[in-house]
Amino acid sequence: MQTGYRTFTEYAPAFASWDGSLYEQLQIRSIIERIATSCSKLKPEFVVPDGSGGSIPRVQRLFSSWPNDMQTWPEFLKLVSGRLFADTVTYVVPGYDPDRSINSLWSLKPSYVEVVEFEGEPWIRFHLLTGEIQAFPFYDVAILTRFQLTSDIFGGGNKPLVPTLRLMDAQRQAEEIALQTGANIRFIGKVSGMAHHEDIEKKKKAFADANLGPNNTSAVMAYDQSWEEIKQIKSDSYTINTDEMERINKALFAYFGINQDILESRFDEESWSAFYENVVEPFAIQLGEKLTKLLLTATQVRKGNRIMFSSSYLEYATTDSKIKVANLLMTAGLGYRNEVREIFQLPHVPGGDVFMVRGEYYMIDNDNNVIAESGGHGGTSYSGWGNHYHDYDDDYHDIDEPDDHDDDDEVSRALKRQVARLVERRLKGLTI
Repeated sequence: MQTGYRTFTEYAPAFASWDGSLYEQLQIRSIIERIATSCSKLKPEFVVPDGSGGSIPRVQRLFSSWPNDMQTWPEFLKLVSGRLFADTVTYVVPGYDPDRSINSLWSLKPSYVEVVEFEGEPWIRFHLLTGEIQAFPFYDVAILTRFQLTSDIFGGGNKPLVPTLRLMDAQRQAEEIALQTGANIRFIGKVSGMAHHEDIEKKKKAFADANLGPNNTSAVMAYDQSWEEIKQIKSDSYTINTDEMERINKALFAYFGINQDILESRFDEESWSAFYENVVEPFAIQLGEKLTKLLLTATQVRKGNRIMFSSSYLEYATTDSKIKVANLLMTAGLGYRNEVREIFQLPHVPGGDVFMVRGEYYMIDNDNNVIAESGGHGGTSYSGWGNHYHDYDDDYHDIDEPDDHDDDDEVSRALKRQVARLVERRLKGLTI
């Protein structure tokens, strides 16, 4: 038997989606598209504890391929984020194989959602736009929200945006009416004497046919004494008041956490970083935590397994900032060579998943075995590391004297020659 489900603060919580008018507004659609496109660039990652080698194959398969048979990860992320910012709530549900193991993830956009109780457990019942009804156990649904305050489960809705939407619609209608009026009425004239309405209509038609139609090939307008003061109307286009439009834009930008520079793709490093940290990153954190709870058990999480979505903070950084960060990562042994290459949009190279530690430089693998050092001492023992060199027959022994034909060292050579002036936002104030 199904009954209403009660949370601490609400009985039978439910949520109804808007009728779509929000997304039909040009400015709002542009804002949501920009946010969703930025979120689609996030990289899905399944993080496992050191030494485990990945003990949850079903989740690993999901994050190393696609979320479902119809979408790639960028498409899935764009859909989930777009629905979240349009409706203030969105839902991700799992798909199952015949053995009831989760093998896919799907984003739902229902018209109405309610939480009901079934056999003592909460379930979420979705009323889809197709008219179908589907139900999932409450804990098998990842619910992402914005403006969540009054409800324990759902987002706050877009009711505060209604006055701005009405104002935008009124401005649009006023502009359309002005354009139509200017296009349809070209002349105004006064009929002499008294005349019935039918006579006036006949005079208007006769005047238009004789002077404004294709029959007038003389380019001269003529009329009899029954008309007075024939004047041509000058069409002036209607434009929205600049201050009013600015007020509307500010309200929309504050509501969605975006600005004009981001919307028009003319942002700089600082404005992008602010947008990322306030809009994209919170979405990435929320989605990662929700999917972690959906796909993993509490024991697996305690052991260090988790799901996260990451993106490079340096994607839109200046070259100087990228060099500064890359120099830190390489000289302090904080990042792989391939990770540094990613900063400069360079492809990975074979053997690039090794650390570089300055001393002058030491190359070490995942097991902290020293592969080589810059002095060309590969193949000898170095007790300070507690490990031994492996006698690798590669080019790493010649770091101080790079081979001109060795493309793998182009980044490290560039970093040694240049000193950056700026520091990436998160590393400001750090002395190297």
